[in-house]
Amino acid sequence: MGLCWTELLYDKSEVENPVPRPDLLSAQLAQALGRAIVAGDIAVGSSLPTEADLCRHHSASRTAVREALKMLGGKGLVSARPRLGASVRDKQHWSMLDADVLRWMRDAPVDHALLLDLAQLRLAIEPEAASAAALRRDPQALGNIAAALEAMEGDPVEALAADIAFHAELLRASGNRFFASQASMVENALSMSIPVTNAAKQVAKADVEAHRIVYFAIRNGDAAAASLHARAHILESVRLLQEGRE
Repeated sequence: MGLCWTELLYDKSEVENPVPRPDLLSAQLAQALGRAIVAGDIAVGSSLPTEADLCRHHSASRTAVREALKMLGGKGLVSARPRLGASVRDKQHWSMLDADVLRWMRDAPVDHALLLDLAQLRLAIEPEAASAAALRRDPQALGNIAAALEAMEGDPVEALAADIAFHAELLRASGNRFFASQASMVENALSMSIPVTNAAKQVAKADVEAHRIVYFAIRNGDAAAASLHARAHILESVRLLQEGRE
């Protein structure tokens, strides 16, 4: 018989070896609750354990529990009302680009709809970033992209990390702070989607040539080609994810 989500939340070691610092305990509790919410172990619309239950199971003070719930509230995951406790908000309210939320999504079971949403977001960002990178042609940024490209020739584990790094470095190479700030989102998105799209293509690692074309367009200062090839590369992922969803 499987464990219910409340049992998943309560780590016996936490109770036996409580962390004395309330700020650390708040962060740990927020992580446990957030991961359970994003994984669907605590359903949208359902209530969280009472404040008293959370205090007891985590050997935490009310202050620590309230701070954890405040953290989750700031990420849009929960709402709290006086005398009614905290409940899980609808996904439309979640801060989807929050680093913690993205990490919890990455650790949750594969959600093709989520992967498709992230790929479509990349489609709106990366081609423009590639174009900007080609116009800028920063030597250090080009070197970082080239290093990632070279590492993609390695074994599947190294190739996966390098594939992710390639796209993150492309955003940073744009010189646009807003594009660069999305590197974490892209890294998490790709860590989830690449294994799925590689499996769909029945390959162990990424198509290096598709990435090399983007790199050379950037290095040669061809903004239009860089945008075009970056877009084509992501559209292939969108196609594979759409097929996997059907």
